[in-house]
Amino acid sequence: MGRQEVGRIICFGSFEVDLAEGRLTKAGIRIRLQEQPFQILALLLVRPGQLVTREEIRQKLWSDETFVEFDDALNTAVRKLRAALGDSADNPRFLETVPRRGYRFVAPVSVPAETQINQSPAQPTSAEAPVPSGSDVAQVEVHQPPLALRKTGWRRLTLSIAAALLVAAATGIYWRLRHPAFQVTSKDTIVLADFVNTTGEAVLDDALRQGLEVGLEQSPLVRVLSDRKAAVILKQMGRSPDERMAGRTAIEVCQRTGAKLTVQGSIASLGTTYLIGLAAIRCDNGEPIANEQVAVKRKEDVVNALGQATAHLRDRLGESLPSIQKYNAPLEQATTPSLEALNTYGMALSTWDRKGNQDSLPLFKRAVELDPNFAMAHSALATIYHNLGESELAREYTTKAYDLRDRVTETERASIEGRYYSYVTGELEKAVQVYALLIQNYPDSPNAYNHLGDAEQHLGHYESSAERFRVAQRLDPTRAHTYAALAADLLALNRVDEAATVLTDAGKRGLRTDSLLRVSYWIAFLRNDNAEMRRILLLSPDIPGAQSILLLEQADTEADYGHLEQADDLSRVAAKLIEHDGNKEAAADCLAQAALREAEVGNSKRAQAFLSQSQKLSDGPETLTLAALVVARLGDLKHAEALSAELDKQWPAGTFIQRYWLPIIRAEIDIQQGRSSKAIDDLAVATPLELAGPSALPVATIYPAYVRGQAYLAAGDGKRASAEFQKLTDHAGLVLNFPLGALAHLGLARAYNRSGDLEKARQAYQDFLTLWKEADPHIPILKEAKAEYAKLQ
Repeated sequence: MGRQEVGRIICFGSFEVDLAEGRLTKAGIRIRLQEQPFQILALLLVRPGQLVTREEIRQKLWSDETFVEFDDALNTAVRKLRAALGDSADNPRFLETVPRRGYRFVAPVSVPAETQINQSPAQPTSAEAPVPSGSDVAQVEVHQPPLALRKTGWRRLTLSIAAALLVAAATGIYWRLRHPAFQVTSKDTIVLADFVNTTGEAVLDDALRQGLEVGLEQSPLVRVLSDRKAAVILKQMGRSPDERMAGRTAIEVCQRTGAKLTVQGSIASLGTTYLIGLAAIRCDNGEPIANEQVAVKRKEDVVNALGQATAHLRDRLGESLPSIQKYNAPLEQATTPSLEALNTYGMALSTWDRKGNQDSLPLFKRAVELDPNFAMAHSALATIYHNLGESELAREYTTKAYDLRDRVTETERASIEGRYYSYVTGELEKAVQVYALLIQNYPDSPNAYNHLGDAEQHLGHYESSAERFRVAQRLDPTRAHTYAALAADLLALNRVDEAATVLTDAGKRGLRTDSLLRVSYWIAFLRNDNAEMRRILLLSPDIPGAQSILLLEQADTEADYGHLEQADDLSRVAAKLIEHDGNKEAAADCLAQAALREAEVGNSKRAQAFLSQSQKLSDGPETLTLAALVVARLGDLKHAEALSAELDKQWPAGTFIQRYWLPIIRAEIDIQQGRSSKAIDDLAVATPLELAGPSALPVATIYPAYVRGQAYLAAGDGKRASAEFQKLTDHAGLVLNFPLGALAHLGLARAYNRSGDLEKARQAYQDFLTLWKEADPHIPILKEAKAEYAKLQ
């Protein structure tokens, strides 16, 4: 027997309702009923047994421009409906009042057989969607129905729930037939409303919306409006950005953004049974396009049922069966079966977006405590720890997420694999491949372009990285990271004015984050705008996470001008702030960077003191890397060889450490031992990554070229040495305020002197001494430079 679909007639008791014609009859006699009471009856019949809230009725029947007292108008309409049905509010047979909340239709409903449409199983309708085998969402069993329903008996309740599902299906067929051409494409945006939750269980409020978003975004055709953009629109509407967005509000947001439709969800309870509804509504005219409804008998099955309803909805919106089969990880597996964990994860994402890394951290940690197999939460923690400079913890949580990657959606799996190659193995080219494939599958995903842009930026491919971020910005212009990363790419390409324009655009959108402030500081540095740098520094305490970052930037700036004592003080304050936040590894890296600055200018005692403080806090990979370079520069070769051997053991061939940092450290050791030719050979491996952004330092310092220049100087080849140091002065937007920028001028002076070009040597010395005209007088390298310059006079 083929599948049966119901028509427009619904019966209850001796009544018959024609939804399309707006007619109510009893025993064949038409009953006169005004429009509003009839519309209320229709709303209740479409969802028999479910609570229809007063707010839902208001939004459906009374426009915002209707100047009536809503409570009085609704009460009058309900009285008229009860009168027509011969019903009583005190002893309801049909319409039950739920005090202060709404109404529920409690009588069983049915559909006359003559209105059913039989179809052959060989010709399913296009509305059919694939349902995973073993589904039990239609197997409803109620153990404890509400009192008003209990009076009707078990059989009546079961019929009521079954009728609800049939009526929902009928409504869906009716909508489908009215709108056969409506289809969502990859260019369309969907506004996802907050769930209407009438169960009284708060854990369902945000958990189901988060689950629905994950389920919908598995589709290559679906692009959900970001919470950031929705918050901007709500603010423009004169509403709070934190306001729950449902019903008419969601439709208005949808219209203002030019989106195609809004998907609105609801959950209600009948005893121990949960009814989940999904509705897709057009934004242009407010008409419904598709409706899905499922029932489950246990709260533990809600997430799984939601996933199945979401798959059906994707089919109804025009996605092909092969696409749904390919991109349809079971929602319970892709997220978590724990509603509490999913709810906590949703709050964590919202907090992350509004307040940043530090404030969202406890919520993500709570999510993985509730479900240790919650892969998406582990992945988010990995990113947060990476952003906070806690590389060991970033690697730990990335590895956990990677081990669970078969449990997530296609997009999240790609993100996890990309992070694994970036954070754990250091194989950035593999990360690029993963994200490039993600873009092929999801060509309109801003996340995919952001991920690929980040990976290419770390590799030093700034032109292509900038193009990725421009696409991401066009797809979603609300993400602060996209603007900051794009501006940083433009600085790397020495396009300072373009970078400033990007930040101006971000400011017009009200975006203020630590990363945007940092890039603003870099622009001010490149423009020699000391007043602007001070102003930005004063702004930093008001932006989460920005104060310690800007203190470190100011420390580098002071060191770049030869103010090492001020730089050291700033680094100590920043390290204390970072440590106070619980980020010991990041604090250790901060102190290790200060040690490296002192080592490069010849202050060995200060360098050793900073390094000792750093190693007491952490022995993470960045700290270990910088420590190896510092002790090599100080001439502690035995210690440097031991640390480099440890790094070599930890990181396999092909990783960033092996291809960037270890060649630099080995070259420094060789220079100290008088083996300049071998040092130059060592650095050949690092040549393709010269312009890359090393994770151990805040900017792309072009360290390989700087050390190669030192090696050529030691070999007596001034011409080749000058070419290497020139790379740093030519790429001011890469070196920025890191002290190697100033020291490169001294390197150039020495290289020209060695090659016999005394005029250029004098000019380069003057450039360096001008930069350091107010430098601390006791700095060893400054004393050497002054002595060398004096000999040329």
